[in-house]
Amino acid sequence: MDVAVDLARKWPKPQPPDYSTEPGVRELINARIAEFASHLANYDLTEDEICQFIAENTLSHLEVQGIFLTEITNRNTARARASFGIDQSNFPEWQEFPIEWKLPVTDALSEKRLVWVTSLPQWPEEYPLVAQVEFPFPARTHIVTPILRFNDSVGCFGIFSSLELTPDEETELLLQTIGHLISLHIYRKERERAKKESPNVTSLTDRQIKILMHISEKKTNIEIADIMGYSESTIRQETIRIFEKLHLSGRNEARRYFLENKDRFGISARSKGEVPSSREEFAH
Repeated sequence: MDVAVDLARKWPKPQPPDYSTEPGVRELINARIAEFASHLANYDLTEDEICQFIAENTLSHLEVQGIFLTEITNRNTARARASFGIDQSNFPEWQEFPIEWKLPVTDALSEKRLVWVTSLPQWPEEYPLVAQVEFPFPARTHIVTPILRFNDSVGCFGIFSSLELTPDEETELLLQTIGHLISLHIYRKERERAKKESPNVTSLTDRQIKILMHISEKKTNIEIADIMGYSESTIRQETIRIFEKLHLSGRNEARRYFLENKDRFGISARSKGEVPSSREEFAH
């Protein structure tokens, strides 16, 4: 889907680089990377906006006409995630496809390497599935860069350039670094979202933690009440609050949750039944 967001309202559009006065290719790469990293850190960008910034700023010297971001799903498919300059509605068959298909995207993902196609508008014979694909812009070069996390492919981004580009070390270094920064950005966003959505063990009171521990020992509410010296009604109400706070559906799930998170409760290093009284001990 083509993005119509005017990012000029968020930051000034840089002037095209004057290569006659640039200190060198490496310095240019460092400057572009630093600028891209700064915008990822300082602006709450959508992934479509990230694609737009890369095309219009970070890789503007490559005359990028279109860019897309693709992810690997748990179904072993590649799925379109974001784009700029490409109307995804014109390519419904490429919104999700098997990793086994022979494509520049799948080669980049499976082999964890940059894939260059320098023969556009003609596609190489090794990619017959895209032989009929045409774009509404002049494209001479297509480059797909894998996005890695812990040395495993999690996705890729591809660009279409109107220039006749040939593989070179500097461009590959720039593209690989962009891929690393995208990976770190997405990973950080996912961590932040998971942290907001995940149950928080520190929200439990000391009494609720002890009740949850007894639940993990398969004790009934009456047994827990006898052990702790409260009424069965109090234990029942506290159990309901525990389930609500931790998003648990019942006692079996509560048992599993406690056993899987004993370290977070500060229980593993202590004897059974001993629960730390300071709330600060659960803030780790």
